[in-house]
This record gives sequence, C-alpha cells and structure tokens, in this order.
Amino acid sequence: MSYWLVQGHQSMTFDARRNQTYAEALEKIITPESVVLDLGAGLGIHGLLAAKLGAKRVYLVEPEDIISLTDKIVQANGYSARIQCLQGKIEEINLPEKVDVIISVFTGNFLLEEDLLPSLFYARDKYLKPGGVLIPQAAVMEAVPVSAPELYEKNIACWSEPHMEIDHSPARAFASQSIYYREDLKKARYLAAPASLLTLDFHEANSTHCESEVKYTVTESGLCHGFAGWFKMQLGDTWLSTAPHEPPLHWSAAFLPLDPPIYLEAGEEVTFKLQRPLYGDWTWQVKNNTTQQVRSTFLGAPRSIKTIKKLGLNYQPQINEKGKAALYVLSHCDGSLSVEEL
Repeated sequence: MSYWLVQGHQSMTFDARRNQTYAEALEKIITPESVVLDLGAGLGIHGLLAAKLGAKRVYLVEPEDIISLTDKIVQANGYSARIQCLQGKIEEINLPEKVDVIISVFTGNFLLEEDLLPSLFYARDKYLKPGGVLIPQAAVMEAVPVSAPELYEKNIACWSEPHMEIDHSPARAFASQSIYYREDLKKARYLAAPASLLTLDFHEANSTHCESEVKYTVTESGLCHGFAGWFKMQLGDTWLSTAPHEPPLHWSAAFLPLDPPIYLEAGEEVTFKLQRPLYGDWTWQVKNNTTQQVRSTFLGAPRSIKTIKKLGLNYQPQINEKGKAALYVLSHCDGSLSVEEL
C-alpha cells in the first residue's frame, strides 16, 4: 500500500461500512472535554469525525507527506482551531499532552500483515490517560478450511498448465507457499465452523506473536483447497468482520493454500497450526488422519544458499562497494554538502 499517494487512501476514506462503525463508536464516548489521538491518520477521516462530534482537541499523527493534504482538509472543514496535524511516526514525535481516546486503523490484512500494532501499544503506554479508550479495543483472528476450486485453479494449479507452449510448472512449488489477499473468497465453501486463532485485547497486549493450534470437526465433506483467514475487531459495542461472506471492506480476507488439496470427510477432525512472529514469515500446518502438510511464506520465493546464509544469526556481513558508497554518503550527511555534491 502506497500511503504517500492519495490513491492509497481512497479505499479507506470512502469505506462507508468501516467509517460508519468508527463514527458510531466515537459518538458514544466523545465529550466536549475529549482529547483525541488519531494514530496513522492518513487523510484524517476518523479524527475529523471526532472533531465533528465535539472533541476539545484532536491530534492527527501521520508519517507520510500526505499529512500536508490532511491539514488542508482540516482547514476546508473549519477545524483548524481544534485539530493539529503532526508528521512523523508516533515513536519519533512528542505530543504536548496525554489523550482520552486513541483511534487507530493499525489492523492489517489478517490482522498482523503490516506489523503496525506495536506502534499502537507504544502510543497507548506513553500517551493514553488512565481509563482512556482505544478505538478499536480488541481484535480476533479467525480461520476455516474451505473448498475453493476456482481460487485454487487461478493461483496454484495454473502453473502446471503450459502457456504459449512453455512449461512453468517448477514455479508451482513456490506459488503454493504464498498467502493470497485481494481475492474473491465469497464463493469459498466452508467445510467446518470458523475457529479463533488469536485474540488481542489492545488495552493489555504487548506482543503480536502468533502461535496457535485449533481442531476442526468437519461439517461438510469436500476437497479442502486451503484455509480462509480474516479478523474481526471490536469498536465500542460492535464487532466489524473482514470475513469473506461479510459485506466488503478495504481490508481483505486471506487464502492460505494447500497443494495438493486434501479431501475431508464430514465428522473427521483436522488440526490447523498457524505461526507468525513479529515481522516474520507465516507458517501453516494442516493434519488429519491420512496426511499432513506444512506451508511457509519463507519458501514462497526461490533463495540461493548464499541468500539463506545471510539470514542466519551467525552470519558475519562484509561491506561491498555499494555499501561503501552508502556509508560515504551517510557519513557526509551533516548539512555541509548538497545532494549534487554528494
């Protein structure tokens, strides 16, 4: 997502279902004395809603240059006296006061994908007053085994079909180790009841490390092409879900494929394990009475032995010519030389 482009904010700014749910949650807690932080504000829709509801003061914090446009939108709506736009990451700026409410949209696809939640925890610990409110205040990751033949054909099986009389089948092994977003999962058939993988109370959580194991009882026989994953978040008294069969949001559900698909019989048990450390790769494991599969996004791209060694904790890096050039530039970034001179 290119958050420095206006285009990157369009789907969020005009996400009526999401923004209405945020507005309803804010309406219940904003008072004339409320001081509000809109964290990762983008074009400021939620902070503007807080001001519209009568908040005393609102801080819009956004690291990208898009905040200059946000400031113009604030002025255009007549809120300059109560809304202050601040550019920078929350870890890099200083708010002049603590706040009563923190609004955020730091839930990425499948909740953890963008690794933004640690910044919310930082803001909570440093700036939220005792008894303050988080919007949203909690989130739950969920998943379900699905039969999704069209999606499987489009993203996995297609690699085994020659194109222009050229065989691309070696790529299939990598394609099946990837997670697919922005795909239409509405036609996916659930083969069991969805299960919760990870629950985060944003008032208490300090880690987003996911290591979950759940067991499903298959309710409908069928070929399991993988798992659909999504999250739901709590805004006040309302839960907003990104599940495939819910009305669309700018977030999308995830498709975690299996290859080959596994046939599941109604009544049998299937175990699903999901692991994902902060900033790390996703790994999912599926096991029933007859078979077991392990998939990982670490294996979603070809890597040479040399590249893999560089990922190890014992690797001893050496600077190359490109690194030396970068070091020279950085060491002279003291304001004495122009870009042209550097």
